Amino acid sequence: MTDPLQTLWKKQPKEEFTMSLADIHARAETFQSRIRRRNWREYIAGALVAGYYGWVAVTVDEPLIKAGAALIVLASLFVSWTLYKKGRAAKLDETQDLANFHRAELVRQRDALRSVWTWYLAPFLPGAVVFLAGIAFGPEPDATLAGQVAIFALGAVIIGAVFGGISWLNARAARQLDAEIAALDRVRDRP
Repeated sequence: MTDPLQTLWKKQPKEEFTMSLADIHARAETFQSRIRRRNWREYIAGALVAGYYGWVAVTVDEPLIKAGAALIVLASLFVSWTLYKKGRAAKLDETQDLANFHRAELVRQRDALRSVWTWYLAPFLPGAVVFLAGIAFGPEPDATLAGQVAIFALGAVIIGAVFGGISWLNARAARQLDAEIAALDRVRDRP
């Protein structure tokens, strides 16, 4: 026996999805504005990370902590540079078709989000591991070896959770861009 609500839902008329050129233009402008804001937040965060860990690298005497902090500074600079190369907001050329431009930008940003592990998270791993090892296994341990291993393991779990959360958020955003690309393709493919 079928559910009457389900039958009613299936029988309702389907509305055609439409998107005018003005809608595409508005979406493209909004999207590029969001990308610019996101990038500025990332650049500011990268500068704060580089500044803090640069200060740690200069002021702390423990060689492992110093090395880990220096690696984190390098990772922050690399990620900011890569974000500029992969994820900067593009400018519309007057000769470009707006729908094609917007679709290409959606695809470019989606691909950057999908590859976040390779260019955004992985560069921080060496520095994070070395820094964490310097903290857990420093020259003047206050804990037993088992305690030091526990400190290292807890730090690794926290780092893993943060990286996992960042990865999940980026994958979700990539899926949202996929949906936007599909909607734009449906509009562009309609006669």
